[in-house]
Amino acid sequence: MCGRIVLSSAPHVLAEAFYLDVVPELGPRWNIAPGQDIAAVVPNPGSPGNLVRMLRWGLVPPWDRGDGGNPQLINARAETLLDKPAFRDAFRRRRCLVPADGFYEWQKRDGGNQPFYFRARDHRPLALAGLWESREQPGDRRFDTCAIVTTTANATLRPVHHRMPVILPATAWKAWLGAGPDEAVDLLRLLVPAPVELLLSHPVTRKVGSPSFDGPECVEPVEDERRGQMNLFG
Repeated sequence: MCGRIVLSSAPHVLAEAFYLDVVPELGPRWNIAPGQDIAAVVPNPGSPGNLVRMLRWGLVPPWDRGDGGNPQLINARAETLLDKPAFRDAFRRRRCLVPADGFYEWQKRDGGNQPFYFRARDHRPLALAGLWESREQPGDRRFDTCAIVTTTANATLRPVHHRMPVILPATAWKAWLGAGPDEAVDLLRLLVPAPVELLLSHPVTRKVGSPSFDGPECVEPVEDERRGQMNLFG
């Protein structure tokens, strides 16, 4: 799964990397959790470039008439996007990129789960595949929510967790954002584990389990009590 992400790159870096028409007003976030707003890249209908929209992390299906106050579906399995009613229409019509400098996964242990931080070797922002939904709320307010697409873990992730977010290469961004509803089935070929050489990982403090713990210390390496080392994968 993918349950926590980091977005700490400077706004101008994100604007250049994701072909944004406007530099977004974003501060660094080190421990973004479900139920919080996350930045999502979507096409700009008025130009060839893209825009950033803030979406609540936890997709609310179109038929759910609740107030959307609670996190809903934070992940969408790539293998069942065309089968699950909650994601089927969003996959065909409302796709986005979720910029992230990295993400956390937890390794199950008897003495308490150990979090690991995964990031790109070259420190560039990653583009996670996302889906989003929108609906009108009372008072003509629009409520936009999203989920991150996941796939089976590659060899880098597998020692920690059996799932990982889909990380799209830049060559796939145009297709992911721009394909029409009838072309969506062709996008399934993009939803595969990332190349093993893309990511590095290290253990981090268990304090990241609390969403209120949000600062650069979240991603600092710590000694892995089981391994007695600072960096387990790389």
